This record gives sequence, C-alpha cells and structure tokens, in this order.
Amino acid sequence: MGLRSLVVLLILIGVYLTLTYSLPLVYPFLIAWLIAIFLEPSIRWLERRIRLPRWAGVLIMLIFLLSIVISTIIFLVAELVQELAKLSDFLPKILNQFGQQLLDPFSRDGSSMNKIVETIQTYLAKNPTHQKGIEDSIRENLGVVTVKITQTITDILSGIGTFLSNLPFLLTVLVFVTLATFFISLDLHKIKNRSTKFIPVKVRSAGGLVFEDIRKALFGFVRAQVTLITISGLIMLIGLLILGVKYPFTLAVVITIVDLLPYLGVGAVVIPWIIYLFLIGDVEIAIGLCVVYAIIVITRQILEPKLVASNVGLDPLLTLIALFVGLQLFGFTGLIIGPVVTVIMLALYRARVFQDVYHYIVAPLNRTHKQSAP
Repeated sequence: MGLRSLVVLLILIGVYLTLTYSLPLVYPFLIAWLIAIFLEPSIRWLERRIRLPRWAGVLIMLIFLLSIVISTIIFLVAELVQELAKLSDFLPKILNQFGQQLLDPFSRDGSSMNKIVETIQTYLAKNPTHQKGIEDSIRENLGVVTVKITQTITDILSGIGTFLSNLPFLLTVLVFVTLATFFISLDLHKIKNRSTKFIPVKVRSAGGLVFEDIRKALFGFVRAQVTLITISGLIMLIGLLILGVKYPFTLAVVITIVDLLPYLGVGAVVIPWIIYLFLIGDVEIAIGLCVVYAIIVITRQILEPKLVASNVGLDPLLTLIALFVGLQLFGFTGLIIGPVVTVIMLALYRARVFQDVYHYIVAPLNRTHKQSAP
C-alpha cells in the first residue's frame, strides 16, 4: 500500500511540474486547440450542408471569428477615442469646478462649506487639546492618500508602458494562435485518432468523460461571466442615460472593462465617483449612482449562483458553496477558482478516477487480509 501511495504521489507531482513548466511554452497551441473545438460544429455544418471542402470551411469560420473580434475592438476603440476627445475638452472644467469647491471654505460668500469650517473652528477653540490630535491625523491620512495616489498613477503608467512594449509580442502570439487554429482544425480528426492509439482504453474512456465535463463547464462558466458583465454594463449604461450624465457610453465601457479585471469591479470606479459628486455638491447624481450601483450589486448576487449553476451544470447550492469557499481562500479570484475546481473534482468523480485510485492503493491490503484470514 505504501509503495502504491508513493507512486500516485509521484505521478501527481510529475503532472504538476509538467503543467507548470510546459504551459508557458505551449499555451498558444492550447488556446488554438480550444478555438478549434469551439469552431468544429460550424465547420461540420458547412461540410455537410453546403458541401464545402474542410479547408474552405475552416478558413471561412476562422475569418468570420477574426472579423467579429477585430470589428468589435475597432468599434469600441473608435467610440472610446471619439468620446475621450470630448471628455478631454470637458475635463479642465471639471477640475476647475472641483478646485473651486476646495477653495469655497476660504471665500467670504457665506457658503455652506464656509459655515462648516466656522463650526469646526469654534469647536477647536473650545477644545484646544483635540486640535493637535486632529491635525496629526489629517497629516497622516493626507500622507497615506498621497502615497496611494502616487503609487496608483505609477502603476497605471507602468502598465501602459508594459502593454505597449509587449504589443509586438502579443501580435506575434496572435499570429501563432491563428495559424495553429487553422492547422489543428484542418486535421482535428487525424489528431484525435493518432492520440487515442497511444492511450489505454480505460484511460481514454475516463479521460473523455473528464474532458467533456470540463469543456462544457469551461465554456458555460465563460458564458455566465460574460452574461453577468454584460448585464452590469447595460444597467450602468441605462442608469447613466436616465441620470443625464455626459459621455454615458464611454463611462459604461470603461466601467465594464474594469469589471473584467481581478480584484476590481464596478465599485472601483463608481464609489470614488460618488464620493467626488458629494464633495462638489452634486447630490442628485450621487444618489442616483448609489441606486444604480446597488441595483448592479443586488442583480449580480441574485443571478451569479443561478447563471453559474445553469451554465456550468452544478447544483445551485453546490455553486454557492464553491463561490463562498473560493472567495474565502483566494479572495475575488476565488469566485472563478472555486467553481472551476469543483467542476474538475466532479468530473473526476463521475469518471470514477477517485475510485480507481483508491482501489489501486487499497487492493494489495485487501489481498493481504484475505490471505491471512483462517
């Protein structure tokens, strides 16, 4: 039993090390393989219904997919550039307005901010012992805010520089993925037949079940996340249009893009925006944004377990548990890791992999007990 347990452990370590060191070398081809599997039903339809040669069907579907992706990117970039150009003209006015709000307490026009400052000054005059503590706290918090803002600006500039410097590499990877997708799709049946010759029947059967479950769950999970992000973006766009905010499309797209990023979300943009609006006295828009943000959060909390469960094929309660455990262990990225790991474990269970490993380890022990029995 000990030797077989060691064998299983060594196999697991070997698989982990192989994946860790080989993924950076083969990931373009894995992406191409997934795209080829995704396009396969459409290619078969073109072969059977329109009687096209396979190479023509592959070429048509690949061009169609690239056209959709490139057209979407061009449309979004064009809209963003157009509205960002308008926003660049409007931004100085916003900054001037914000600066004026900061200067209002020192003006003599009897504004509400001035009254607030006078109230604070009166309180400090009556409680001089509190003044030093408040001043130290303000200086400390201003220092923290300054450091955070500086670090954020540095990270953004560094990220832009890294992206621009990696752009040639990304384009090269895109070319490799496109070519690999074409050749894999062209010979997909041959690749499957050749690979199955070297795999035992039992392993092939179990692996097929695991792969099919993971494939369905992967595409289902991506579909669920895209649906959630799209719903959030549409709610934000409709809310901005109702509130009469300028450049609603650009703002909705930016917020949706931020929603895609790990550790961030709609709140990373909306919450500072709401605080800013309260500071400049635009209370109506601030309250409206609070309502829109609350609708987005509540909608996501209600829909996410149901969408993930229906698209991935998990029980809603199990999905909720996977989301919560993933969130507790890995933070926000755990909302992705939790369901994915759960799907893989269920796929291995359905394929009886755990049972086979258990019997492989325990079988010698059972034989020993039977032989020693009188």
